[in-house]
Amino acid sequence: MQRRAENSLGMTLVELMIVVVIIGILAAIAVVGYRKYIGRARLSEATAMIAEFSSKEQLYFLDNGQYVPAHKVDSNYPSDNETASEFWPSDPGAYFDSVRKPVAVYDSSGNMPTPWRRLGVRPRWNQLYCTYLVNAGCPASQGASCRPQPGSVGATLWGAAPNVPWFYVLGVCNIVGTSSAGWPNNPSSNQFYVTVMALTHDSPQIQTQDENM
Repeated sequence: MQRRAENSLGMTLVELMIVVVIIGILAAIAVVGYRKYIGRARLSEATAMIAEFSSKEQLYFLDNGQYVPAHKVDSNYPSDNETASEFWPSDPGAYFDSVRKPVAVYDSSGNMPTPWRRLGVRPRWNQLYCTYLVNAGCPASQGASCRPQPGSVGATLWGAAPNVPWFYVLGVCNIVGTSSAGWPNNPSSNQFYVTVMALTHDSPQIQTQDENM
């Protein structure tokens, strides 16, 4: 009896390998779950920022009778195609990882883009994980003198330029973390790995599209 008990102590190599495989599977599941959790947290940042932009646009409209674009370029004209260089604080055309790498809201001089300051947007965080752009314009009935035509994303939202003052806010997040991130409606890129969130002047509902192809 004593010899049989001694021989049964310890684990065989096969048993040890099975344990290692099980631990590896559990670790992989935990990593994927954690990344999804962090990704949802980044999208909640985008939801809050988009809501702030929208409310500030409505306040600006009450004072000025029009909406105003808010992108990196200091221009009162709407963007034609929402190019990556117009987003702030990240360039979604370059590699940016919304899960792991926040970007400072303020530049090296301690400033934000003039359109953000004009609207009175004051992010509650000093660093943001996603990047943003507001496009706005005049009614289509006013003609080309005020450039009423929305950009390429606006064309997908309404189909034609609205006959009222309009705006839409875009939030772009790369929660997949790939280095091949694109930006909304970029026809020159074959791969999109971003989540695009949009809110318009005529709807309280945020539209979300995962452009992960």
